[in-house]
Amino acid sequence: MPCFYTPNLKKEDKKIIISGDEFHHIIHVFRKSQNDEILLTNGSGLMAEAKIHSITKRNLTVSILSIKEQNQSDLKIAVAFSLLRNKHDHLIIEKLTELGVKEFFPIITEHSVRKPAKNTVEKFKKTAISAIKQCDNVFLPKIHQVLSLKTFLNSKKYYQPVVALETGNHKTINVLLEEVKKPICIIIGPEGGFDKKEIDLFKEKEILSFSLGNHILRAETAAIAAASQLLGYYLEKDADYY
Repeated sequence: MPCFYTPNLKKEDKKIIISGDEFHHIIHVFRKSQNDEILLTNGSGLMAEAKIHSITKRNLTVSILSIKEQNQSDLKIAVAFSLLRNKHDHLIIEKLTELGVKEFFPIITEHSVRKPAKNTVEKFKKTAISAIKQCDNVFLPKIHQVLSLKTFLNSKKYYQPVVALETGNHKTINVLLEEVKKPICIIIGPEGGFDKKEIDLFKEKEILSFSLGNHILRAETAAIAAASQLLGYYLEKDADYY
């Protein structure tokens, strides 16, 4: 059943009016009609089954049939990633949202190939919205403003940052997690890898590092692989992890 993003959905709602982009998607893209059933999520833990009650030229009204609330696990996954060329960073947002990553920190590094535009974060958010609708994820991830790597590492965070590095004798992420007592934020570098000054900065700040294997991976592949391994670790500890 198609799922649509309605941030104004509340647990006590019996009916809700949908307009704007989601109205267009429901009526003109999915060609839904009166009495058709759809799923709604507010991106904050609620998923509702609803039936289209009435349709006008600008909006539609749905009757809520049932609402379920999903609790978010305490150990959230976060990823910091360098801006990439050809919208490959949007692939990171899309696929990692599907995997359940809860926060994204876009960063600028020495080898970043593009600079952020005024609407970069807004475009990332649209990609994330499309992803939660695709996979029925009830939590829309938070996407932070773009920061330099140094500013990101200096900021106060709920997460402990760990970095994926291609060279050196590093532990796997599963072994690394045994040493970490709070949620982690995986740092993924740009296409050209991290600069030596950045490697030195990680050492200076005692940022733990891990390896994704003996192959050189594209940045977006590394992000997906690291998040998948971390998700697998958490699911092994708690089968109900969400």
